[in-house]
Amino acid sequence: MKKFLKKLINRTISLVIWTYRGRVKPLLINMRVRFLSRKIKKFKGIHNGESCFIIGNGPSLTVEDLNLLKNQKSFSCNRINMILGKTEWEPYYYTFTDSLMASTFFNEVYKMKKQKMFVAVSNTSYSSLKEHFNKDCIFLRSYYGKEKNRLPKYSFDLEEKLFQHGTVTYANIQLATYMGFKNIFLIGVDHNFGISKQRDGSIELNQELIGNDHFDQNYYNSVEHKKDTPVNVYEMTEAYLSAKKNCDEKGVNIYNATRGGKLEVFPRVNLDELFDQKGEFIGAQDKVIRKSS
Repeated sequence: MKKFLKKLINRTISLVIWTYRGRVKPLLINMRVRFLSRKIKKFKGIHNGESCFIIGNGPSLTVEDLNLLKNQKSFSCNRINMILGKTEWEPYYYTFTDSLMASTFFNEVYKMKKQKMFVAVSNTSYSSLKEHFNKDCIFLRSYYGKEKNRLPKYSFDLEEKLFQHGTVTYANIQLATYMGFKNIFLIGVDHNFGISKQRDGSIELNQELIGNDHFDQNYYNSVEHKKDTPVNVYEMTEAYLSAKKNCDEKGVNIYNATRGGKLEVFPRVNLDELFDQKGEFIGAQDKVIRKSS
């Protein structure tokens, strides 16, 4: 009788799991990634009041400018390792949010010298990343969501969730604020692409930038992304507007130190004037800040 009841219970459980598998699997994935996300807690506020640089992969990024940052805390991303070996600068923090990038280059980036690596995980990217969950990096629950004002949601509690929208720079800004950085400087964030898609669906072409809208002309040869695929620039703009709004409310300053480019959401600063003649970081003095147009 006991064997019969045990068998019946097991079959019932199996039937329930099979019947509701579409709901159970996302729940289990969510629980596991939430557990992994707790590792971020030790980074909360560890850089209170400090300054950092968030590095984009735009064509304005140069070896010389990265070398200015060799003693600074920074966040880098994606294919930044293509420039390593040419610079005195080395990555400090590194972030993956693109599931294709992460699944393709995880091992390559993992071996790269750095302080810590952060990886966004969603229900769709879970299967391609789960084999790496035992490695020494931090996986964060990734979500998409918008506020009533239609701007993307922003997270100050990365132990709970990270919001993605348009660009990995948005994730890095959330990481920076979670860690307590007071001043955030962007470089290499050109916000300018060869083929850009606007909110109304229109496409803008910049023939000079097609295939040349990253710091290395071989950038597209290293990924499956195609250089003739339109970039949703309007989503990136929304992300930057949300970052500015939320950081302004918390008293966190974001400055754009990119040389050129089209990102005008944040006040501009001259990268060279953030350092003295000895190359020591002096920060954004009032005289170097220009109002964004």
